[in-house]
Amino acid sequence: MLTVLIHGADDAPAFAQTLSPLVSGAVEGILRDVVVLDAMGDDVRRVADHAGCRLASADEVLASPAALKGEWVLILRSGERLPENWIDRVVRYAGGRSAVAAARLPEPEPGIFDRLFGRSRGGVLASRAALMAAAPASGGRIDRLVRALKPRRMRRGA
Repeated sequence: MLTVLIHGADDAPAFAQTLSPLVSGAVEGILRDVVVLDAMGDDVRRVADHAGCRLASADEVLASPAALKGEWVLILRSGERLPENWIDRVVRYAGGRSAVAAARLPEPEPGIFDRLFGRSRGGVLASRAALMAAAPASGGRIDRLVRALKPRRMRRGA
């Protein structure tokens, strides 16, 4: 059901923090694969290898998003934390939305700066179809892809 794309992985401890809640998704059977985009540093690559993640470039993945295993894609920046109930949120959202939907999962505890200035943080959940439609506008860059997806904020209770 779900492919996770992790970008900005340049610090092994932050990367491991992002990976750890994904284990429950694998146990629940919703996680098909994890792709680490443009991994930097031997430590990050080693952690990714031990966790069974695939390494790829953002250009490669965005050139052929149809090749991703999951019908839905969760885009995370390395170091981001998922809310405790992230699996329920993903399943509920994916089950009740059209194939072109995109939403931003709320970060568990946004900082004061993020709350005051409304900075968008948290993973972006998008259908593979939405990713395929937005990928040409990305120029191979994840930040541009996220903007092109125009994710709506997922309600905290959703």
